[in-house]
Amino acid sequence: MTDVQPVAIVGLAAIMPMAPDGDAFWANITGGRYCISEVTPDRWDSKLYYSPDHSARDKTYSTIGGWVREFEWDPIRWRLPIPPTVAAQMDEGQRWALSAARRALMDAGWPNWSIDSDRVAVILGNAIGGEKHYKSSMRIQLPEALKRLQESATLQSLSPEVQVKIVEEARANYLDNMFEITEDTMPGELSNVIAGRIANVLNLRGPNYTTDAACASGLAALNSAILGLNDHQYDAVISGGIDRNMGVDAFVKFCKIGALSATGTRPFDAGADGFVMGEGAALFVLKRLEDAERDGDKIYSVILSVGGSSDGKGKGITAPNPVGQKLAVARAWERAGLDPATASAIEAHGTSTSVGDATELESLTAIFGAAGAKPGSIALGSVKSNIGHLKASAGTAGLFKMVKSLHEKVLTPSLNFVNPNPNVDWDTSPCKVNTTLRPWETPESGIRRGGVSAFGFGGTNFHVVVEEHIPGRHKPRPKVYRGSGGPRIGDRHGIRRCSSQGSPAWRARARRTRRGRPARSGDHSPRGRQGGHRARAGRTGPSHRQCARPGRGRLRLGRRTRGQARQALQGPRERQPGDLQDAAPAGRLHGPRSGSEARVPLHRPGLAVRQHAARPAHERADRPVDLRRGRQGHDPAARPPADVVHLRRRPMTRARSRPPTSNSCRPRSPSRLCSRPTCHSLVCSRHTGSSRTW
Repeated sequence: MTDVQPVAIVGLAAIMPMAPDGDAFWANITGGRYCISEVTPDRWDSKLYYSPDHSARDKTYSTIGGWVREFEWDPIRWRLPIPPTVAAQMDEGQRWALSAARRALMDAGWPNWSIDSDRVAVILGNAIGGEKHYKSSMRIQLPEALKRLQESATLQSLSPEVQVKIVEEARANYLDNMFEITEDTMPGELSNVIAGRIANVLNLRGPNYTTDAACASGLAALNSAILGLNDHQYDAVISGGIDRNMGVDAFVKFCKIGALSATGTRPFDAGADGFVMGEGAALFVLKRLEDAERDGDKIYSVILSVGGSSDGKGKGITAPNPVGQKLAVARAWERAGLDPATASAIEAHGTSTSVGDATELESLTAIFGAAGAKPGSIALGSVKSNIGHLKASAGTAGLFKMVKSLHEKVLTPSLNFVNPNPNVDWDTSPCKVNTTLRPWETPESGIRRGGVSAFGFGGTNFHVVVEEHIPGRHKPRPKVYRGSGGPRIGDRHGIRRCSSQGSPAWRARARRTRRGRPARSGDHSPRGRQGGHRARAGRTGPSHRQCARPGRGRLRLGRRTRGQARQALQGPRERQPGDLQDAAPAGRLHGPRSGSEARVPLHRPGLAVRQHAARPAHERADRPVDLRRGRQGHDPAARPPADVVHLRRRPMTRARSRPPTSNSCRPRSPSRLCSRPTCHSLVCSRHTGSSRTW
């Protein structure tokens, strides 16, 4: 698993309902502004689609939402290489993303920063795409509608001239309000091009792609972005969520599920009757914390971990499931290595549905309450009380609120909470809805810390652990270079024991070999008969299983290999970088022949430990050292070359000698390679026809 390291947020931007930029959005949050309004005719005509009857076909019973009315867009003044014809074909969501990404980068110090554009990635969350592809599909399918018109009995009763005139007038009236289909139409409406457009226009050459996890898309993108940073695939990344899908199509479909509210958004309140849709974008610029501190960047807050889960089998594909939600929250805090009771604020998913809110509070109580958090000690909120449910951008809108709260050290109000949800036991819950703007006092743990949740259709869940930035709190991990001293005994450098050592089968075999009996009952093959010889020779178990493991202050190695490992792990060596390959004698090697996995002599396990220690920290965690064959990434099924001889190790301890038995191989018997084509092990001359090994 990739080593989890703290990630710094060094830049941010937002485009939200009634907020053209991040500053206006933060002012709306702290000021408790309710940003929900009625749909306007420039989006869709409510007279055509509205019906108060929830069962009416192809109608919506809700016409309210969080609408983005204005945002900054001036590519000519910004000197961006976007021709007007291309800009006209771009979905509004692509424009939001490009505008917000540019502002977030500038907040992080771009373009006058030290990061190479080749090392900057763009990973965004989006679901469904925008609204533009619906309209282009309608234009393309217009002939189908006109054909149905021509086939109507009333139209056919008219003269042919009148029929043609009516059809042509209908075609012209429809096309006059539609854009042309050009070579720029498809790129302008694809969701993956949202990320690609930013990389293209701003000349960023790191990876770019878009993730779709429904309402958790933004946090899913954040999770992928952090994994790439920890793996050193890039040095900075633009990540976040964009959602510009508030067409009448979405309204009608959500109303058929019964998910929308026609009255308003009020998370955790007894009057919650559904969510209110919203739209917007929230983007962040992320860097590894040690890099951000080294470069002197402004750090808004620190992301410690992201946990994800799926609901698995449940009541339905769209029904909330507390099992999956608990897993996501628990995994996030476990990966962060922190006690959940140290959280002092939670930005909940909080969609304003009676069942969904109660299910989420049940999950939070199960995790934070069980950890020992006192009742009412965690401030609970949901930004959906201000702007509605932004779907793909919902999680990142909540993250924006949490990040700014940590940076400004204030707790912001959650709106429209009057009568608590009766399905929640508020007296025992560690969470309490915060309804006022107040200072975020330093908790008992000494660190302001919080979590952000986002749960999506299809049973996908994500939770993020964030804390305030305290310079020097997270010390950078020391780097070990190939020419420097190796790790000290007792350090944890990813060296771990073989999975089979210490298992019941391993212990049973060790007992049999100590008693001088065959390793397996009824086994009289050379492999089984060698048990008696091992006892006489001083072997007390399958010594080829001995390898290193971390923890408890020492490396557990065989007696003869411990000295080699200790010698390999001592102070600075005089050889120059690259000497590990030079130190290996020619021939009789087994292992990869290229890349960073240089070959290691089979009979020098200490060299494997030294080579493992020379790897960068992010590689050591992923590739344990294996002393069974003296090389990294051992594959037991791999066939060795024909000239390889696996040399046995010296005995670990001396066991009581026993006289040879008739069923055991004599130790002084001459030996040679096994004749079996798939085996290259040594066998004694008395059993050359067997495929068993010593």
